[in-house]
Amino acid sequence: MNQEPQPQHYSAVLCRSCRQPIPLPAIVVGMASRRQHHNDSGSQGSPGCVFTLRCRTCDKEKPYRVADIVELEGAPKPRVARARQKSGHSSQGGGLARAAHI
Repeated sequence: MNQEPQPQHYSAVLCRSCRQPIPLPAIVVGMASRRQHHNDSGSQGSPGCVFTLRCRTCDKEKPYRVADIVELEGAPKPRVARARQKSGHSSQGGGLARAAHI
């Protein structure tokens, strides 16, 4: 028998800054499905659940609601490994942190 491959789908939100899809972690998908099940059972008017995600493309972190979740076809883009920018502090002090002067 020839079986056609099933198209891949994933849950995501669109970044509020660059509009690129941000795939949802499994914990958020589970939370959203429990929230949807709870709303279907008769509890209307409850506030939406809010979660924070960081965009893989522009690296900005924003809050999203369960209502922002969309289903997309295909596979999510892999996370790009990029070095975090240092905040101007140098680690040349032998690995010791500087103490505040009081």
